Amino acid sequence: MKQNTSFITPHLLTVLFITIFAIACKKNSNITTKTIKLYTPVYSSKATALASINGSQSQAVTKAGKIYIKDNYIFLNDLNKGIHIIDNSNPSLPVQIAFLAIPGNLDVAVKGNILYADMYSDLLALDITNPRNATIVSKVENFFTGRMYVNGFNTQAGDKIVADWIERDTVVEVNNRYPPMCDFCAFEMLTANAAGVKSTGTSGSMASMVLMEDHLYAITEMHSLGIVDISNPAAPKVDTSFFAGFDLQTVFPFKGKLFLGSAVGMFMYDVTDPQHPVAAGQFAHSRACDPVIADDNYAYVTLHAGDGCGGDANELHVIDINDLANSKLVKTYQLTKPTGLSKDGNLLFVCDETAVKIYNASNPSALVLLKKIGSNQPYDVITFDKKMMIVCNDGLYQYDYSNIDNVRRLSFLAARK
Repeated sequence: MKQNTSFITPHLLTVLFITIFAIACKKNSNITTKTIKLYTPVYSSKATALASINGSQSQAVTKAGKIYIKDNYIFLNDLNKGIHIIDNSNPSLPVQIAFLAIPGNLDVAVKGNILYADMYSDLLALDITNPRNATIVSKVENFFTGRMYVNGFNTQAGDKIVADWIERDTVVEVNNRYPPMCDFCAFEMLTANAAGVKSTGTSGSMASMVLMEDHLYAITEMHSLGIVDISNPAAPKVDTSFFAGFDLQTVFPFKGKLFLGSAVGMFMYDVTDPQHPVAAGQFAHSRACDPVIADDNYAYVTLHAGDGCGGDANELHVIDINDLANSKLVKTYQLTKPTGLSKDGNLLFVCDETAVKIYNASNPSALVLLKKIGSNQPYDVITFDKKMMIVCNDGLYQYDYSNIDNVRRLSFLAARK
């Protein structure tokens, strides 16, 4: 009699199929749904975009981003849309005088009457002698290589450029066992009034493009710093680009040094020779988003979780930098979700989700909280001449803190969603 060597009968096969189907259809307890934003690009002629830079001065702020101040002017980035120029001669009554419509803009810096701005991957130099009629005097193409693709789309395809984005909500499934680093991650690899007129102005702590004398330093992609010679401000010339650290995010200049904030730590460079930065030291921390500021003796670093950086730290680190090659942590302060920060003498200002916190930092190892200025998701803060500017989710606030016991709000420029 022939032995039956078949292990799977038709009946057993049917049972297996039903079982597998049932398992596949069973709801995974780790799966939930959530609503995220999806963005679809709207392309237009690059020539049209460049010719349309002078927008309406009454253009409303939609999403305030990075901030730059020079003399009596505020330059406020409107995320991916352009730059609002605001006359701040009277901080109690700031006046919007111009809007530069620059698609893909995130950063701004000004030297003399020349304004530098990114337009996705290009670096533009504009003459703003007449802010209401700015003219492009020079362009460095493909400088910001990390901005060639945003939201997964080519930002400059041939003679076309992404001029706008169509935004819509969509529902997606999320495996809570393996959550994403952020809800929506785009490929965006962000004392001024001294006597006399300064050649350059002051950027906020979230800046990824800064000026030092005759050079512009900018994060060109996740790991690289680009150097541009602006000794002739109207004719910027790229010097070099080099690997400067991993997952770079912000740049802070201070007395011949550059402090680079990254998702993995702080990288410090000596730029005594501005064309040839020399690595001077680094300080590692757990993975998180990381702006940094510094003074003669200490660096102040905020870490916040999410937003594409990963990690779960929400902290302020105070770091002793008297010896850059051997910097050391002085103390860690637990916060809620800190972002930008600024310092004026012994006062330290830190944006922290629902407030800007003002500390007495005369003893960095024992900060004393003096005041909380309630704010709607503050992003960055700049202090100057006892005035404080706060970029928030709902607009731009200005305060007078000449009397720290009576901090007074001077004005508010609302963002309109």
